[in-house]
Amino acid sequence: MSEVLAAVEPCVREEDVPEPFRAVVRAGWSVQDDAQVLTALHAGYSGFGQAEFGDSVHYEAAVNGRGMTDYDLPEAAPERLGMLLNRSLSYACMALLAVPSGRSWPVLGYVSLSYGGVEENLLTAHVTFCSQRPDLPSYVGDMSGYAEEALMEIAGEDVAGLFRA
Repeated sequence: MSEVLAAVEPCVREEDVPEPFRAVVRAGWSVQDDAQVLTALHAGYSGFGQAEFGDSVHYEAAVNGRGMTDYDLPEAAPERLGMLLNRSLSYACMALLAVPSGRSWPVLGYVSLSYGGVEENLLTAHVTFCSQRPDLPSYVGDMSGYAEEALMEIAGEDVAGLFRA
């Protein structure tokens, strides 16, 4: 998957983010039971809460994670890849820019692209966010072990370098 991504020049722009995801970012971030969550996504979360997870990091990833809207994109891989990657990265960057300053732990964004669908031939994307805490295991261990999907970790300080006018 990494060789597929190597052919794409990411272009991160706010206008590439679908309106429902913009609304999530506009609703902001909050802290719920020691977890940093996107407020709109937490309000719609239907799980049993933080107790079902081993730690706050994985709870945050579950609450904050969503598949990226892709029904309006072409199914052909070359065209779809660039559009889906840019859409996902743009949403991740918008959300990271909205994290209030002064939080106890930095928030990281994770964008993954993989093949799915009925015949496992449709490129799909997922975006989530979670804290980086020194006392808890990271959300993703060894990123080099992901061979069947492309996985990107984005920190707040990465965002300025990704945005384009």
